[in-house]
Amino acid sequence: MSSVWTPIASMGWYIVGLVIVLYYTFPLIQKKYKNWKLARNQQDDAAIETDELPQLSANVELARQKMQEAYNKSCILAQVKEEEEKEKKRQKILKLLENKNVGTKLGNAMDNEKPSTSTKSKFKSEYNPLMGDNARGYRPPKRTCCKKGGCG
Repeated sequence: MSSVWTPIASMGWYIVGLVIVLYYTFPLIQKKYKNWKLARNQQDDAAIETDELPQLSANVELARQKMQEAYNKSCILAQVKEEEEKEKKRQKILKLLENKNVGTKLGNAMDNEKPSTSTKSKFKSEYNPLMGDNARGYRPPKRTCCKKGGCG
């Protein structure tokens, strides 16, 4: 019980002074609040009663319509531009295909030579150009420090 009264006793006079100030100022604060609330309600009622509200909503609707029209125009322009890009790509591909002989033999297209009938290979059967000439005779080097094989 004494632990509850200890903080109150140390700050008791401050609490008593605060209570007295609130007791005398509360009616004044309450009166000011009621006047402010009444004035605010009157201003809100006056704003609603005027003809500004329909005009304001009409202005907002007009602005929305203008924004929608601008958006629609930009969409149409974007579609036209996209169609033009597709057509340019298609024309470019057609030009490339006209200049090329698709499906023909590589090399000189004017040459109408017969393919060689010899199936004989120019190289040996086991020749690999990456291995060199002596590919079959490769042996890895020995890993000993002594010549001719063993050490001892």
